[in-house]
Amino acid sequence: MTALLIVLVNVLMLVTGQLLWKITLNRYPVKSWDGLVTIMLQPAMILGCLLFGGATLIWFYALSRYDLSRIYPLQSMAYVLGALGGVIFLKESMSLYQWLGIFLIIGGAFLLSKS
Repeated sequence: MTALLIVLVNVLMLVTGQLLWKITLNRYPVKSWDGLVTIMLQPAMILGCLLFGGATLIWFYALSRYDLSRIYPLQSMAYVLGALGGVIFLKESMSLYQWLGIFLIIGGAFLLSKS
């Protein structure tokens, strides 16, 4: 499995976990410490935590095999996919400057990952 594919799987798992957390928190906003238990027991929150944990294990594998200077810039794609996930699944909006930032992140990650 190539570094790009490993990091892509890692990023997809991270972003999916974060989206599940956000969806859960939109339905059950944190209002008190007591409410946190209810939130943490929601199926989407649990699945998000499992995905996040699995992504961390994949990241450990990537770190053990590849140069950090090559794979870490690829991790920034989580910002891009997270923002796009917010727009697509949560119906959030982004300004022109935010879109410009997304394109700069993509270009920067591309340049940094080149040897």
